[in-house]
Amino acid sequence: MSTVIEIASNRNIVTITTDSGKTAYDVADLMKRSRVGSVILIDKKKQPVGIITERDMVKRVCFKNVSSSRIKVEDIMSSPLITIMSYDTIDTASRVMTRNKIKRLVVLEPDNRIVGLLSVSDITKHLAKILLNDYDRYRSLRFALNLS
Repeated sequence: MSTVIEIASNRNIVTITTDSGKTAYDVADLMKRSRVGSVILIDKKKQPVGIITERDMVKRVCFKNVSSSRIKVEDIMSSPLITIMSYDTIDTASRVMTRNKIKRLVVLEPDNRIVGLLSVSDITKHLAKILLNDYDRYRSLRFALNLS
């Protein structure tokens, strides 16, 4: 079985520090400019402590009817952050996502360094490739059986 690091995205991992004084407006602008759907919050020691997703923005900013420039990132981040280790299996990641009802997992190395972000889409793409490869393999076997 494949490991998480083999399919996790390591591009466009956007982070901000929790004590940066940033607001929901700043995060929305950062997401838009960076073309990402989430921002990971890190502490002074660069350890991941939370995440803000597009869904968090909708639930905790839009529906509150408060100006986004008045809401601090600490007030809208999902915390504690649910993570997975880079060497864990995709099956483990799927179970963690399902159990916690989340769509993204921050991927960590043993030293707690962020090395990727695993999404439901990453898992779906991986499974689609497996199914396509199996289909191609079985189709070629059918051809071999018809020769007999």
